[in-house]
Amino acid sequence: MKKKMFLLFVLCATCLASKAQYPPISHVETHNVRATILGNGTCLVPQRGTYYEEWQEDHGDCPTWEIPKGSGKETVFQHCLWVGGLDADDSLHFAANRSGQNGWDYWSGPLKPMEATTDLMTSLKFHHVWNLTRAEIEQFITHHGNENYQVPDDILTWPAHGEEGYAENLAPFVDVNADGRYNPADGDYPDIKGDQCLFFIFNDNYARHSESGGAPFGLEIHAMVYTFDAPDDEALSNTVFFNYKIYNRSSSDYHEVYLGIWNDWDIGYGWDDYVGSDVRRGSCFAYNGTPVDGNGQPWAYGDNPPVQVCTVLAGPYMEADGRDNPAFDGDCEALFDQTHPLDKYAYNGFNFGNGVVDDERLGLCGFIYKNNNNSSEILYSALDQYNYLRCKWKNGNHMQYGGNGYAGAGVAGPDCNFAHPADSDPCNFGTNGIAPNDGYNTQDKYWTEEQCESQPSDRRGLATVGPFSFGSGSVQELDYAMITVWKNDSQTALERKGAIIDHVRALFNSNFGK
Repeated sequence: MKKKMFLLFVLCATCLASKAQYPPISHVETHNVRATILGNGTCLVPQRGTYYEEWQEDHGDCPTWEIPKGSGKETVFQHCLWVGGLDADDSLHFAANRSGQNGWDYWSGPLKPMEATTDLMTSLKFHHVWNLTRAEIEQFITHHGNENYQVPDDILTWPAHGEEGYAENLAPFVDVNADGRYNPADGDYPDIKGDQCLFFIFNDNYARHSESGGAPFGLEIHAMVYTFDAPDDEALSNTVFFNYKIYNRSSSDYHEVYLGIWNDWDIGYGWDDYVGSDVRRGSCFAYNGTPVDGNGQPWAYGDNPPVQVCTVLAGPYMEADGRDNPAFDGDCEALFDQTHPLDKYAYNGFNFGNGVVDDERLGLCGFIYKNNNNSSEILYSALDQYNYLRCKWKNGNHMQYGGNGYAGAGVAGPDCNFAHPADSDPCNFGTNGIAPNDGYNTQDKYWTEEQCESQPSDRRGLATVGPFSFGSGSVQELDYAMITVWKNDSQTALERKGAIIDHVRALFNSNFGK
């Protein structure tokens, strides 16, 4: 009997540990988008064993980033967060998810401050994606205390506080009676962004980094993925917003830290795509490299496929310099004044010239791409991936302006941080103020996929933000938007892209009119 009980205990513990290895799943919607979100910061439909079967049972079989909803077509196959940086000994730390084929680098739950540790039961307790709408919260505010009103579970279980040994305050909430404790019975409720919001907490130090092979940082990440119910606003109907608060729970200080947003785009049929960057607007994007998407496949868009954009709205806070760094006024020469080297980040950054000292945040600092069908570009190691975060190829050579950015025809130089920027960088921010060689970035010659006569293929792209320093016990933040742009009666999706991005950035800069 004791032996049977012991075996049962071992079996239960094994099942629980196995569950912790797989991220929880939910989805977020707009009027036009249905995006699958995993609780480790990854957008990916799971495709393994019973885990996938459970997903299908709850949510049906759908693409990762379905747009339009119900069409079976998608613009994003995989999408996730990368972080890389160096410790005081210049040893590399790296965390990144991609397909999950080799496991994960992130797991559910918080970490103990300074220790940066956690355990199985804590991971399981946070093995959930809280999914709430503004309407549910407004109903709660109106009806809580009414015996006939049933409070949604995700309000009752909102993870506002950590247990002993963990940070006291985790998920944000409105503290109605100002007692410092979350209690829905007192009328307290979650403080969410948008009209629908997913919230989840994950970390990079529950287990070995089997996906990237990198050494862990000790990061605890609070994620909000949110959308707006705005049927009359085309841009918002096609946009999903991400907010990450990233806590360094370790006792180590890190430098040369970069954040990356990895995008494995598939514009319908995934093997005929191009990519580009819009430097001034802090964006990178994928679009169809042929006039018609695919060859009649049900998941292809056919005529007039959309453009999928990733826009960095506000990245990590810059180093303090005791100034309200000025907003960019169009003066390219002043942008690279070495007296104040941080001022150049006003080009596409956030909070510049707002009258507040040292609240400036970086914008998009680089964009590099890779192809799915090129074995020489396979990223085997954490160092390979960290090089990509720094806009360097896996051999350590910096991306070059022109051509394929690597070697061969059309590669002109100098070192650059943005692939295929077209005419979006009149100040040469991506080459640190140095004009590209061979007459590039002039009225008649810009670096694009079309200009260098690239063969459309299955493109992946990495948006990068950094470098920055990340001290022990500190927190950094990243806000970005995934925007899908469609044609209208007078303009193609590519022609409309700039105006749509501007609208989304303006809404964010105004805190969505609040």
